[in-house]
Formats: sequence, structure tokens, C-alpha cells
Amino acid sequence: MSAEELPEELRQAGDSPLDLALMVDRGLRWWHRLCAEPRLRALTLRCDLGGNEEEFAALAEAIAAVGLPPRLQRLVLDRRRHWSDRWEDVLELDEASESLGLEIDDPGDVAPILAALQVMLKRAPELRRIALASNGRGRNDLDWALELVVAAGPWPQLRSLALTCDRSHERDWVQWVATRTIARVLAQCPALTMLSLPRAELWLDALEHATLRELEIGWLGSTPLGPSDRRDWGPGPTPRGSGIEFLREARLPALERLAIDFQYDWYVGWQSADFEALCAARGLPRLRHVELRYCLQGDELLRGLPDAPWAGGLERLELPGTEFDEATVAALVAAKPRLGRLSELWCFRPYQLADEAWQSLCATYQVHKPA
Repeated sequence: MSAEELPEELRQAGDSPLDLALMVDRGLRWWHRLCAEPRLRALTLRCDLGGNEEEFAALAEAIAAVGLPPRLQRLVLDRRRHWSDRWEDVLELDEASESLGLEIDDPGDVAPILAALQVMLKRAPELRRIALASNGRGRNDLDWALELVVAAGPWPQLRSLALTCDRSHERDWVQWVATRTIARVLAQCPALTMLSLPRAELWLDALEHATLRELEIGWLGSTPLGPSDRRDWGPGPTPRGSGIEFLREARLPALERLAIDFQYDWYVGWQSADFEALCAARGLPRLRHVELRYCLQGDELLRGLPDAPWAGGLERLELPGTEFDEATVAALVAAKPRLGRLSELWCFRPYQLADEAWQSLCATYQVHKPA
């Protein structure tokens, strides 16, 4: 291979970091040379009008056999020039913050980016944050990536793990993340303090961790794609997974904050068993801050809350978008002795709630309106 065949950027003298963009077929031809280039920090490989399926498949083999450039921090696999509704696969390592992020566009075409993920994980054994996103249409199985995290562990320094599925393509797209691997991942992260899980298809019997302080379940500020009405989902069942029934047997002795977003219930199919599990959970002795967002079955959920084993320690309760009626207000007012530490109640006034009921709630608790 002659020097003239190489990209102009690689033939320039100097020690400046390089950000290189190539067509994937050219990058594949030069892969050995690229993997010996210490200046290369960011690399984008693009498809041409033909799609380059064979080249991307070969790229996975090349990464597995040769590796990645030694100082590479960002790898982008861009297929948008062929598939107009495709985005990018992006793998990024931030050495300064000791964090790694992965965004997968199509869970059915992940071999190259997963091969790169496997290499990157081995390079960064002291990661403090990992964020994994899979953003394709329909069911996004993230266990392919999580299995690599498990295999590369343990992760003694990891403090935060987040799974997401929220890249916007089209408003009528339906998409969700599915995983059965969370319990095994947690076993490899002994110092984890923050876990953020998406809806909807989580498969768990129980959740156990000694140091976890914050647990988020749901969209939490991100708007799901797809129809806004469950009737538009179609005749098939919703991808419920375990719901949140795994909280019944959860053992989270350090957990202080629990946030659950119930919006767009056609993604989950919430059942009474979910609310019962939350209110029966005995393994949350330090729980102080609970967020229960956009729950359409707010009355059923809130009437059971004062009897929860953790209710006596609750200091902040947030209910943005969760509906409740006069009978639920009466139950919460009567439960004041069991909620003796509750100093902040954040909620909007339900549209049809009578003035007297609202005034009674405000007289009993310090009520704040969410921003």
C-alpha cells in the first residue's frame, strides 16, 4: 500500500489529533493502517449509494481481528446515504468523564458497532458511566450490548448505568427496549448508585443491589413515539415484560429516590399487580423521594401508598400528571399520621377535583405545583 493511497489527512505531518471521515469500503481497505494511527481520535465510516452491506459485515470481522485505532474516542457508522430513514450507530468514549455511550440505530444490524464496543470496553476498565441506546422501530433488544458489558466486567468504579430508546424518527413509529440481563449486569457493578431503565419490556424477578441510591423506570421527560392512544396499538398484546412487579421482592437497602413514569400505558399494560408490588415492597428501607408520573390509575395507586412499608420515611412525593379524585384526597388526608415525614407534595390540581377536596389536601400537606 503506497502512501499516496492514504487519505490526505494521514499524510500530513504533525501530532495534531485527527477527525477522519471515509467511505466504508476505503476505510476497510486501510483498516490495518488506521489501527496503527495514534493521532486518530474520531472516525466516521459512511455508506455510498449502494448500501455497502458486505463492507459493513466485513468491518465487524476486521474490528474483531485487528481492533480499533489506539486513541480512538468516537466511531460513527453512517448508513443514511442509502436508507433515508436510517440514522447512525455511534460509539463514544469520554476519557475526561470516564463515560462510554452507545447509540444503535437498527438492532438487526449491530455486528460492527458491537465489535467496536467489545474492544472499547476492554480499554476502559475504570468507567464510571455507561449509557446504551437502541433506537430502531419496534422491539429493541439491548441484551446484545449488555452481554458484552457483563463479559468485560466487573466494573468496580461504575456509578451510573442508563438504557434509553428515544431518538425521534417519525411520529407514528412505535419503539421500545427489551432486556433480560439487568440483574446480571448489576452483579458486575458493586458500587453503582444510579440506574435508569426504559419502558417497556423489562424481565426481572427481583432487583437486588447494596449501593444503588436512585432508580428511574420509564420515559422521564422523553416523549415516546407512536400513537398517543392505546387503542391505536393494534390487536396484539402490549410488551409488558415484568411490569414493576419485581419491586415486590426488591432488596435495595440504599435506595433513596424511585421515579416511575407511567405515561403512554399502551407500552406496558399496567396492572393492579404493579401497584400492589410497589406498595408491598419491604426492601426499600431508606426510600425518601418517590416520583409517580402520569399514572391513569392514580386512585388505585395512591390509596395503597400510605400502607407501604416505606411510606413512613417518605419526605418528597411527586405526582405530575397523575389523576386522583375526592376519595383519594380523603384517604391521603386521613393517612397523615402514617406519612409524618412527608414535607413536599408536588402535583397539579386534577381538572375535576372539587375546591373543598383540593383545599383539604393543601391544608394537610405542603403542596407545590410542578414546573
